[in-house]
Order: sequence, then C-alpha cells, then structure tokens
Amino acid sequence: MRFDFSDFPFSGKAFSAKPMTFCEPDVTRFFSAIIELAALETGNRKAREHWQTLQLRNLLAHAANRSPFWRRRIGARDGLGGARLSRLPILARRELREQVASEGSLLEPSDRIPVRGHSTSGSSGVPVRFFVSEMNANYNVMRSIAQYFLEGRDLTLNRTQLNYARTPQPRGISVERAGSWLGVLGPFISGGAAKIITTRRAEPQSIWRELSRDPIGYLSAAPRVIETLLQHVGPDEFKRAGAAMLIIVAEELDASIRSRFAAVGIPTRNTYSCEEVGPIGAECERHPGRYHVATSNVVVEVDPDDEIRLGEARAGKVLLTHLHSYATPFIRYDVGDLATLEDRCPCGHDGPTLSNVVGRSKTLLKHRDGHLSQFFVRAREMMAIAPFDEFRIRQTAEAKLVVEIGGRESLSAEETAAFIRLMRSHAGDDFDVEVRAVAAIDWGESVKRLGFHNELL
Repeated sequence: MRFDFSDFPFSGKAFSAKPMTFCEPDVTRFFSAIIELAALETGNRKAREHWQTLQLRNLLAHAANRSPFWRRRIGARDGLGGARLSRLPILARRELREQVASEGSLLEPSDRIPVRGHSTSGSSGVPVRFFVSEMNANYNVMRSIAQYFLEGRDLTLNRTQLNYARTPQPRGISVERAGSWLGVLGPFISGGAAKIITTRRAEPQSIWRELSRDPIGYLSAAPRVIETLLQHVGPDEFKRAGAAMLIIVAEELDASIRSRFAAVGIPTRNTYSCEEVGPIGAECERHPGRYHVATSNVVVEVDPDDEIRLGEARAGKVLLTHLHSYATPFIRYDVGDLATLEDRCPCGHDGPTLSNVVGRSKTLLKHRDGHLSQFFVRAREMMAIAPFDEFRIRQTAEAKLVVEIGGRESLSAEETAAFIRLMRSHAGDDFDVEVRAVAAIDWGESVKRLGFHNELL
C-alpha cells in the first residue's frame, strides 16, 4: 500500500497560504472524514466490528439515560454495559411516533449540538416525524461524496440531479446551479459543477433540452423520469450529452434499461437509503442488486421470523440500528422493507451485504391467499397505451387495484380497457381494476411519487 496523489485532481490553489498550514481547516476536516469512512468500511473487519460495538454501547447508554421509553425497552444494565441487539424488542413505526410525541429530542440544549425536526416522505403511509442532529446531516453529505472516492469515480465530471416538484405548480422547469458539487472540498479539488433540474409536469422534450444543455456527468434521477425520456431519446444520445453514470433513487430501474445504458458505456448505480437513518447500502460495482452495507452508519439485521419467498431467494424484515441517532434513537427499527442479508459480497468485499431488497409497501402485491409478490409496471408500458403527465397504481383492497392517470380529463373506452389488461398481465386475472382519469394526482405529503403503493401493508 502506498499514498500517491499524482493523478488526483487538486485545484491550482488547493493548499493553504497560511504559515505552518498545509490545508484549510474545513477542507482538512472534511477530507479526513472521507478517509475515515473509507478506512472503516473497507478495512479490517475485526476493527470495524469492535468500533460498531463501542458505538452501539454508547447509543444504548444515551437512550437509557435520557428516555423512560428506551429505559423500559433496554434496561439500565444493558444500556450502560451491554450491546446485544438480538435481545432488544423490534421498534415499530407506531412506537417511534409514541416516543417522539411524548419525549421529543433526546439531545438537550446543554449538549450544544444543533437539532431539527424531520419526517419521512410518506410514501409508505403516514409520514414519520423525528429529530436529527447536525452530525446526521453532515454524515449524509460526506457518505454520499465518499462513494465517489471508494469507486474511484472521476471527480471532474458534472453532477446533475433531476427532481419532481414537491408542491403543485404550473407546468415548467426550474434550474439551480452551483459551483462544485463537492461542497467544502470545492476549493481543494477541481470538481465538476452541480446542476439541479426540477420539473413540474413538463414535456419530455423540454426536460431533455435543459438536461443536455450542459455535459450531464453523473445523473441522479428516479426510474420513471429515465423511462419517460427514453420515449424520445436513446441511451446513445445520453452518452453524447456527457452522461457518465445513472444514479437511481426512489425505485429500481428495470434490468433491460440498465442493459441498454450499459451497452453504450453508461453504468447504473442504485442506492439503498431511507429518510430515518440515511445511507444503508451502496450497490456493488460488479454485482448489481447487491448492496454493501454502510457500516459506518448502521447495523443491519434481517428478522428470520418474517421471511417470504422471492423467486428462488428468501427475504426477511429489515431491522436498522442507526449508530448516530442520538436525537431520536432508531434501534432495531422496522423500516418496512424486506431483504436477504449475507456476511460478505461475492466481489470480495468483506462486510455485510444486502440483496433482494424490496419495499414492503412499495413494490409488493398482496394476493387473495395472503402471499406476496413483486409488482412492477414500467412507465413505458403505460405510455404505450395513452399520453399522460403522471400515473399512480394503488392496491386499496385484497383484490382491487386503482390506477390514476394524471393530466387527463377523460380516457376512451379502448384506453381504459388497455390499462386494465396491462394491470392484470402483471397482477393476475383475479384483481378488479379501476382506472381513473384525473387532472392531477393528489400525492399528499409524499415526495417520492412511487408508481405503485400498497395501502394494505
């Protein structure tokens, strides 16, 4: 092993002009934190697990000391000296709401750590409200940037983020630009520029014109946006517009679309995270669908008592312990997802790995006999039937699907029948399907705007 920064894209003024100083303090702290994260997640397993044990012990002691709710669950002895997760009860959303409502933040003003309220997107039901510390926000930024270092990605490329508007507004596109997407490291590294495009029921052609106006670089977007754009431009045009990688958020990107982009040299990476704890796992470069757990942030368990079969694999309830959750503790938190947990990755990564990750209330369909199956309808399948702005599919009863087609005042009988046939081709003939044309879909407090939502789970 050797340190060699000869190929590193330092800026011309990377180093400090101050006496007896190499780098500016803010840069040093941020860069040091990234190195620490990389060392922790890719280094010696025994050292990493020892660190996690100590961090877990600290968290349990804090929770037991500050919270009657957690003292009842943990016990004073375990809170101060034990760190055995398997003995602790699973934390449900209902119980989390109870703790937050009755006790508020467990960080006090005397701790001198800034705290703010936060909530989930509401995509899996009623939004969960909780508290986060300034450290949580800082970690999320650092861990996101650290992934570029871990994979050796080109830091000089731009980063483009393509979002939906979170509030109802007239059709259109807004654009925000920043200097470097590397944040604090901007003066230190000659990084690419940041660009955030927010769309409000805009036409795909308009979105593409803005997207391709500058070299795209790393494109962060939800699958449905990518699928919509593919109705008008191909992956080769993304390549010509400078796209280097797709970073997918909210849902899985269809494997066939991954392959189309891979064929022109544009790889895809999914991220596994949630609002409550931040990063959970980063998709393996060599084995798509497998996620290296962000062990610097979470301990992940899979409850074997709640398994279901997904094809040839078995998946269980994902339980998360957020090691830095001092404002609102998340200890054995049932996030509502299912996954398979393995001790290491086939790529050689010596750390816990998740696969077969599915959102229980996002992509699973419940059948009359009680069994669950994955349910995924591609945006391009929907758009092949009729033009529209957006869509949402909901399972509202044991054998009923409601399909909302946004941006339409009405649908023809032929279009309605085609949507019904499409739903039954994915769900089965035993489902009743109601198709509704609506001017705009009422997404409520949800910001993820998932194509399918199961209201029964």
